[in-house]
Amino acid sequence: MGKIVWEKLKGFTFIVRPTVFNPVDFISSKVFISYINTLDLNSKHILDMGSGSGVVSIIAASRGAQCIAADINPVAIRCITENALQNKFSGQITAIESDLFESLRNTYPAKFDIIFFNPPYYKGSPHNNFERAFKGGPNLEVIDRFLEDAKNFLAPSGRLCLLVSSDMDLDDLYNRVRSAGYSYKIIHTNKKPFETFYIIDAVIQ
Repeated sequence: MGKIVWEKLKGFTFIVRPTVFNPVDFISSKVFISYINTLDLNSKHILDMGSGSGVVSIIAASRGAQCIAADINPVAIRCITENALQNKFSGQITAIESDLFESLRNTYPAKFDIIFFNPPYYKGSPHNNFERAFKGGPNLEVIDRFLEDAKNFLAPSGRLCLLVSSDMDLDDLYNRVRSAGYSYKIIHTNKKPFETFYIIDAVIQ
């Protein structure tokens, strides 16, 4: 976490600066981008929430998407901009520093076809920007805020695409999704030795 590293994923090169979530170190990122890499996103407008190094945006852009990459960590915004440039996607990716949707309210309402989010699914209060990638508040308030606000940023046929884990209380998550006014389905399952990842598709009811 204390030094700049260079990583390679799916044929692309990424700079990862200190305090930024490294997509190579965590299986969740690889599961998510492997799924995204199968999608036809030509001309789709994508929001990559909690973008980190920008790996989801890079893969989505390579599949034809126009992407807004949002992250609360200003160092992540620098990484996203650098990675978009070096992978030749600057014309398709815009990085915005934002606490969830706060900085997007006046510019991007009701625009996105898909909002991708690998939410922080461990309970607890983050003490720094790096921990924000994992800890979503004492009662996972970040997930609740995201679900409530996302409804204002989806295009009429838009959807959420969430990566979640067996490490969390999935019944609780599904209740939160339903309570926020979405219907959902599990569209992908990836079982690892000690953890299973699920990709959830959710649409406004």
